[in-house]
Amino acid sequence: MNIITPFITSLISGLYTSLWGAFKDSPYEGFKPQTFPRSVYFHIAIFLPLYFVPYFRVKFQYLGLVQIFFLVMGIERFLAEIYKGFFRTEDQQKYFVPSRITFFGRHVESDLLRYAVGTVIVAIVFAFLLVELPMMSFWAYLVTAYGTGCIVALGGAYKDAPFEGFQPLKFQRSGVVLAVLSPLFYFLGDPEHPVALGFLIYMNGGLERFSVEYYKTYIQRNMSGKFQPGLPRIQQMLDTREKFHYLALVIIAGLAVLYAYELGAL
Repeated sequence: MNIITPFITSLISGLYTSLWGAFKDSPYEGFKPQTFPRSVYFHIAIFLPLYFVPYFRVKFQYLGLVQIFFLVMGIERFLAEIYKGFFRTEDQQKYFVPSRITFFGRHVESDLLRYAVGTVIVAIVFAFLLVELPMMSFWAYLVTAYGTGCIVALGGAYKDAPFEGFQPLKFQRSGVVLAVLSPLFYFLGDPEHPVALGFLIYMNGGLERFSVEYYKTYIQRNMSGKFQPGLPRIQQMLDTREKFHYLALVIIAGLAVLYAYELGAL
């Protein structure tokens, strides 16, 4: 595997994540050039060990570019939420749902405790990547997809439920969406080099964010629920943010063409 095409794929994956973040948050925070490429930087930091560390490279080298796009996105989304919750320190007054981690809705005073718990969770994230169980059957893909969705929903419920209440139907959303979309990865599976369970979990995590956030952000046009309802909106950003959506559509179209090409190649 040459480094150029998977590296560029990872960069584009990070750009897509940055675009939906800018679309959602810019009406409240304005466009911040210094933080806009943060997800791109995270994607680079994730790609490098996947490509160069021999243990990961053995499995990574057999992935298609579509699989890489979602794998790196999935890992980045987990790590980004951990970073915001456990390691980043910022004013929380503008948030309705704090980005800083709480203990069942209660503020955690100790930074040392946050850092320690965050470090453990980061280690758990990478430990999942070590699970080598090969995924072969359609049912294995479907069960993994639904289970990954439940993990995502559990994290979201822990963070949001103390402030928004627990919504049982919403809790099932990610699992059902991923179960329905599970054939997308199943059809890309190479029987000679099956995807490992650890990688598939994060591929599904990326696909969940990709699909659910597109629907919430660009179709429903939901304003970001993490900010205080009374926070003033920047009208200029509301009027000009559509450019982020257009660029996201270009990436989606390219990804669809790439999927069709890789499916045909199999």
